[in-house]
Amino acid sequence: MLRARTDDEAFADVRREQARAEYATWNLILNHFERATKLIDAADQPSICKQHGRSAVVLDMAQQLAISEQRAWGILHDARTLRDHTPRVWATFRVGHIDAAKAGAIAATVERLRTSEAVAAVDASAVDYAETHTVGELRSWLRRLRARLEPDEVADETARAVEERRVSVTHLDDGTSWLNALLPTGVAVVVAERLRRAAKALPAVDPETGERDRRTRDQKQADLVAHWLTSCEGTATDVRAEVAISIAATDLIGLTDGPGLTLDGEPVGAAWVRELAQSEHTVLRRLVLDAAGTVLDSTVLAYRPPESLRQALRFRDGACRVVGCRAPAGSTDLDHELAYDRGGTTSADNLRCLCRRHHNMKSHGHLDDRHLDGPMAHVERYRVA
Repeated sequence: MLRARTDDEAFADVRREQARAEYATWNLILNHFERATKLIDAADQPSICKQHGRSAVVLDMAQQLAISEQRAWGILHDARTLRDHTPRVWATFRVGHIDAAKAGAIAATVERLRTSEAVAAVDASAVDYAETHTVGELRSWLRRLRARLEPDEVADETARAVEERRVSVTHLDDGTSWLNALLPTGVAVVVAERLRRAAKALPAVDPETGERDRRTRDQKQADLVAHWLTSCEGTATDVRAEVAISIAATDLIGLTDGPGLTLDGEPVGAAWVRELAQSEHTVLRRLVLDAAGTVLDSTVLAYRPPESLRQALRFRDGACRVVGCRAPAGSTDLDHELAYDRGGTTSADNLRCLCRRHHNMKSHGHLDDRHLDGPMAHVERYRVA
C-alpha cells in the first residue's frame, strides 16, 4: 500500500530539486568552460587572443542562461573552488542537501583562507551546519569559524579594514538622505545597543505636553542619532552602552586567540575584547556552561523572571529562538514554553527568547515546536579532515 507524501516531505523534495538544478547549472558552466578552454589553449594564438576567447565563452554561457557575465564568472569561480578544495561540500551540493546560496557562502570563505588545514576543517564541518541553518546564519558561523582557524590573518584583515572607516551621505529624491558609517564591528555593536536602550527608555507620554509618543522604534532611533550628532561634543570613543560579549577565558587572558562573540553571533577580535575588559566601566560576569556549551539551568518561584535570569537567558539564546530569525535577544520577550498558569516554571528550562511577532504567533497557537531552534552554542566545535 502506497503512503501519500506529507506536505513536509513535499517541501523537502522541492528544496532538494531546486538545489540539484542549481548544481547542474554550476557544473555545466564549469565543464563547458574547461572543455572550451582546452581548445582555446591548444590553438596557436597570442595570449591576448586566448584571453578574449575565454571571455567570449563566458559571454555565450551568460546569454544562454539569461544571466550577467559577472554572475557567470562568479559561478565559474565558486564552482572551481568547491570542486577542487572542498569535495565534501561539492558532493553535498550535487545531491541537493545545500543550495547555491549556501555553496557560494562557503566558497567565499574558502577563498579567504590561507592554510590547507583550515580549508580541510571547513570542508569537514560546514556541511553539517549548512544543512540545518539559513544562509544568513551560515555566513555568521563561517565568520566565527574563520576567526577561530586563522586568528592572525583575520586580525590583520580587520586592521586593514578599519583603516577604511568613514562616514558618507547619500541624498535621495524625497527630501531624506542616508547617513552611512563604516565602523569596527565592536563599536557598531555598542552603538546599536545604546540606541536600542535609549529609544526603549523614552517616555511613552511627553511629560511637558502630555502627548503620546507615536513614533516607531526606528523613528526614535533615527531621531536620537540626529540629536546626538548635532548637539553633543566628543573626540574619543567611550563605551558606555551595556553590551554582551562572550569570550572563552583562555582567549581573554591570551593563551589562545579565538574571537569574542556578540549576542547575535558576530565575531569580534580578542584584542579589542581584552582592551574593553580593562575599562573601569566594564562589568565581567562569569558564565557557567555545561559540557555542551549551554548555560546551566536557573529557576525562580514567580511569573516574572528576575533581571539576573533574563540576562542569563539572553546570553544562552543570543536571538529569537525561531529558526532563521535574527531578532537580537535584548529586544525579545521571555516566553514560558509551558504556560505559568498551567504549572510551567519560571526557569531557564521552561523559558525561551521569542521576538514579539513570533511570541504573538505562539500565544495564538500558531507556532509549532518544529519551528524552534536550540539555544545558542557558546562552544562551537568543528571537525578536521
